[in-house]
Amino acid sequence: MGNDSDRKIAARSKLRELEDNATKLRAALGENSERARDRERKRTMRAADRDVLIPEPADLERREKLEAVLEAWLRFYMPDAFSHNFTPDQLEMAYAIRTAAETGLDQAIAGARGDGKTTITEGVTLYCVLTGLVSFAAIFSATGADAERVLSNIRRQVEENDQLAADYPEACVPVRALEYAPQKAGTQTVSGRLGGKSFYKHPVRYHWCGGEVIFPNVPGSRCARAIIATRGLDGAVRGLKIRNARPDLAVIDDPDTDETAASEEQTAKLERKIERTIAGLAGQEKELARVMLTTLRNRKCVSARYTDSAIKPSWNGRRFKFVKSQPAQPELWEEYISLRQSDQQGGDRYGRRAHRYYLDHREEMEQGAEVSNPNRFDARLCPDGTPRQVSALQRYWDFVADKGIEAALCELQNDPPEESAPIESGISGRRIQSQVSGYARKIVPPGCKWISCGIDCRKLGLHFVVRAWRPNESGPATGYMIDYGFHETHGTIYGSDEGLDDALVKALHDRREAIEADGYTTEDGQVVSIGMTLVDAGWRTEAVYRFCREAGLSFKPAMGFGKSAGCAQANFNSPVRSSPDKKIGFRWFLSRRPSGVWLCCMDADHWKSWEHDRWMTDPTKPGTMLGFGYPGERDKLSADQKGHFAYAKHLTAEIEIEEVVKGVLKRRWKSKSDTNHYLDASYMADVAASMLGVPMAGAKPGRGIRDPMQRPSAADVARGGR
Repeated sequence: MGNDSDRKIAARSKLRELEDNATKLRAALGENSERARDRERKRTMRAADRDVLIPEPADLERREKLEAVLEAWLRFYMPDAFSHNFTPDQLEMAYAIRTAAETGLDQAIAGARGDGKTTITEGVTLYCVLTGLVSFAAIFSATGADAERVLSNIRRQVEENDQLAADYPEACVPVRALEYAPQKAGTQTVSGRLGGKSFYKHPVRYHWCGGEVIFPNVPGSRCARAIIATRGLDGAVRGLKIRNARPDLAVIDDPDTDETAASEEQTAKLERKIERTIAGLAGQEKELARVMLTTLRNRKCVSARYTDSAIKPSWNGRRFKFVKSQPAQPELWEEYISLRQSDQQGGDRYGRRAHRYYLDHREEMEQGAEVSNPNRFDARLCPDGTPRQVSALQRYWDFVADKGIEAALCELQNDPPEESAPIESGISGRRIQSQVSGYARKIVPPGCKWISCGIDCRKLGLHFVVRAWRPNESGPATGYMIDYGFHETHGTIYGSDEGLDDALVKALHDRREAIEADGYTTEDGQVVSIGMTLVDAGWRTEAVYRFCREAGLSFKPAMGFGKSAGCAQANFNSPVRSSPDKKIGFRWFLSRRPSGVWLCCMDADHWKSWEHDRWMTDPTKPGTMLGFGYPGERDKLSADQKGHFAYAKHLTAEIEIEEVVKGVLKRRWKSKSDTNHYLDASYMADVAASMLGVPMAGAKPGRGIRDPMQRPSAADVARGGR
């Protein structure tokens, strides 16, 4: 009986345990089912989020019409980058890339710095990919940082350009759906209809980060799985193979750097990379179309070699100039440069006096000139409310004034000068620019005992040069050019001589008063007066005589005689001995004129040659000539040295050459330009120094050394310093 009772109790306990387990199992099964349903629901939602609806193009007809005209496509779809009409040069650069994509031919074009070469590269490459012209475009920049910026700009167009997204949704809409999270690209799908074909949740599997982008694989898209890759030429470019694809177009954007352009070894290395490594990226059975858009840095850089058809004929090299034809009156621009540099040295960084001069003489200054891109100038306003520039031609000459002619010839004209190329006599503009004293403008260097000045007169104004002279125990005096500039004449009428004499006399008096108000001082502030000033009397002679009578004994009219340019007569004939009306100096003499003034007659050929010799003298030796300002580092010109461009050009406007005439070696003067006014003013300052008794190289010494703080006496001036 007891055993049966125990068995019944055990059975009921087991049953309850089984029922409890069943309840737990049923609960567990129900819970897992709910989790499964939740997971499935979430998977469905994520799949829906990953799937991107691709609309049809907003205006397919418009898209097709614009694709037929490259420049129209660029201006419509990228209006911020291409806001102006294309210039002929820009069009040729743009079509060079498209033509290479179509034909596979190489092309090298040098355009002006800042003329949009990189922007054109970015825009046309994107055009070629979106329209299906190329499936793999590679862009090579000088450095890796440059390459990153190029690809970033292209990505930004696809990600943010609403106009482009409207007509090319197959390329832009999937990328926009990433919301700047490129990791989503691997799982994204697309649905929609394109080119008459429907698709649903099609995996696109693309790549949108790093050094290359792979476009979404949307069914019916011409750019499906197309690749744009960028690389810096300063890094490795070998083996550019992505998903078994190789480039079919290579665009080389401005390959040179300062380092590669300065080194023949680096230039050769870069050329090998272009000829071997880049050319070999297409594989063994295919040629790679290559386009180079660049700007020359010098005559030996890679860009110069590839745009020279004699060196690289297969590249069909072209070189474009910012200024296609130069102005008919370059001397007006020389004066503009002088005014701008003078303004800047006086604290006006915008050169407003030069700007006003340009506006007053704009018609004459632009005559004969043609620029490649008339839209390229800085129209921003200065603090005084005037525009910084009003024309592309003004922009060019501002660049020349601020950075020097060598930089302009390289960066804007693609016509770099020969490195330190000598002119026939051995003097060069660069030599003159390079030879500086280390002292600021208008500062008289220590030890200088005399100051002389020369003024060349013209209708538009006065070119003046001021020299300080320091004696040397072991040789002739060292010359320091402490100031020069252009003093504008006011009150003249273009095309008329009415009122010209009065305007010239007033300008000379204004110049004299300007010196008295703000003259020349030593480093410790001691004022030093100009001992003698010679004023060109070859033009408007009586007006200059009148000024000199009014100005005092330290101003003398002067005329040059000789076979060089601008001389009053072809020969210099000095009197044999002095007389009451003639006072003889070395290669100059004073002649009393009926009007009561003493005219200084100069051997212009000798003194111009003497002037050139001073600049050719070693700057560490006695008898040299040094300009004001501070030198640059290494072989680069400083801002002060670049600022002497206009002056140096004037001084080399005439040079001496040697030639054999009937078996006899003869020397003669050759004129390279009519813009020689600073040369005339300079040699007159030299003659004025000789009159003061400065011991000159190759000249007889004067009578004694005068106190620099005293003006010469009337007797001294009458003797001509002898």
